Amino acid sequence: MANTFDLINLNIMSLKDFQDAELATNVMEKISQYGKDFIPNKYGLYQPLKNKYDAKSIDNVVKLWMNEENNINNRENLYLAGQVLMEKKGGHKVSYQIRWEKDNQARFNFFNLSVETVYLKNEKNYEKFLNLCNDLILLLEPVHGEIVNLSFKGWDAPKNLTVRHPELNWMVFFGRPYIDLFGKESLITAPCCSVHTLNENIIGMQLTENLFNPIPSSVRSSVKKYLGEEAFVEEGKSYRRYSSGKVPDFDFSNVLFDKKKPVVEPQIRNK
Repeated sequence: MANTFDLINLNIMSLKDFQDAELATNVMEKISQYGKDFIPNKYGLYQPLKNKYDAKSIDNVVKLWMNEENNINNRENLYLAGQVLMEKKGGHKVSYQIRWEKDNQARFNFFNLSVETVYLKNEKNYEKFLNLCNDLILLLEPVHGEIVNLSFKGWDAPKNLTVRHPELNWMVFFGRPYIDLFGKESLITAPCCSVHTLNENIIGMQLTENLFNPIPSSVRSSVKKYLGEEAFVEEGKSYRRYSSGKVPDFDFSNVLFDKKKPVVEPQIRNK
């Protein structure tokens, strides 16, 4: 049975340093600017979430994000990490997940915003959601990001950017490593619905007009052929089907425990 949900997700994979209290504060304040429809009412490390979220006092959330007490012990193992889960219940549901790690493996920090589809069927709500996504993208500076409709099959395919770019979903955000790989001109002239230049380091590619309709295979195929098929997974496949591909030169320096030690590359499993 397909693993599908009536949700729209913003997914961000970033090499920005998430062990940063100022960044954490800026993210929480940005969410608050979008009002009660997006402000969580519970937060914590694991489900079920038991801590009450207060948008006027976010210090405890930032503290959890930083995870300083646990990281005192983690440091002995050459490892640092933090995680925050937040959600809004009542009316439409909204949830957030932030996760960061520092060791010497090739890892990406992760941010997820999930919103019920029914809420976004309203035009004003839809516009507010897209604006929040853009603001979070600018703050978190992804190397890869996407807005994806979870009601369609394939959204949960495993990803590994160091092997191949994952499947193209409704909106794809290409960070600086991908702009350098493909070239700005190629990205902004790709055969898709529209392309948005957020700043010099982030380009958003919208594949189709309607977020709530499936993406035709022909659209995905055209973009991949235009940019270079060797950089992407084929439709219906994950990175695990490949041992190589055209990938950017990622800079992991901000997410390493020790910048002087070499990066440990992930083990590739083929199926």
